[in-house]
Amino acid sequence: MVKVELTEKLAKQLKIRKSKAHKIVNAVLEEIKQGIITDGIVTLRGFGSFRARMKVKRLGRNPKTGESAVITARRVPSFKASKLLKNRVNG
Repeated sequence: MVKVELTEKLAKQLKIRKSKAHKIVNAVLEEIKQGIITDGIVTLRGFGSFRARMKVKRLGRNPKTGESAVITARRVPSFKASKLLKNRVNG
């Protein structure tokens, strides 16, 4: 499912205009982004948690040239599904 499909399903379920559903979806996603940036974690019970994870500096390789390069330490977003979601996905 892509964002447009999510927006359409939300509009249909809530019986609202697609433009309003689009604003709702964007607002929720923006709040999740801001929560990850400011707090480092956003937990949605029964769904999972989004967090900023620290990756350490490491030695990598340029796939085009094969040349070694240092990949700097950085924060990356990650998602961990809740047990409830994992159980529903696995049947």
